[in-house]
Amino acid sequence: MALFDPKKSQISQLQKSIDDKNRMIGVYYDEIGKLYYKQYRDMNADVSRDINTRCESISNLYLEIEECRLRILYERGYKECKNCKKENLLEHAYCSACGEKFPESNDVSVVTHVDPAEMGIVVPTVEKVPAENTEKVTEGGEAVTEGSGDIPMENEEVEFSGGTEASEEEAVEEAVTGEETSYSVSD
Repeated sequence: MALFDPKKSQISQLQKSIDDKNRMIGVYYDEIGKLYYKQYRDMNADVSRDINTRCESISNLYLEIEECRLRILYERGYKECKNCKKENLLEHAYCSACGEKFPESNDVSVVTHVDPAEMGIVVPTVEKVPAENTEKVTEGGEAVTEGSGDIPMENEEVEFSGGTEASEEEAVEEAVTGEETSYSVSD
């Protein structure tokens, strides 16, 4: 019995890649929420390009996750039927569940190919935003915009016009209820 199995190592790396991509998707969702909130606070703020760029990134990450998932199946000796999504052995010429004919080749590029249209993902081409207008994500996953301090970040205190302080969650809750309250970010 071998102590080091290269297939298990490859599968482990692919699973780690999937986990990292899912984590980045969460970061992008958080950034989109903060951008929408920024637009809510300042109706003149146009964040649609920033939001569209992040949505495009999320769509691309979902495609990459699907490719990794299919690659894991391939490494385990299986392929997925495009018609019914059933796992089949690589040697099969037809799906054991629905009878769909598989492509002639069992090459990894054929077996793990992902068509965005089949997944229901439309990946539009979005004009890239100049770097000075976009938020950057630090290694810790926090979004930081250069020269901008108008989006309350996690755990920041928000000062209301009445002079009291509240957490960001309370500020968001008040904003959702429709009460108009002005506030500014304090350190």
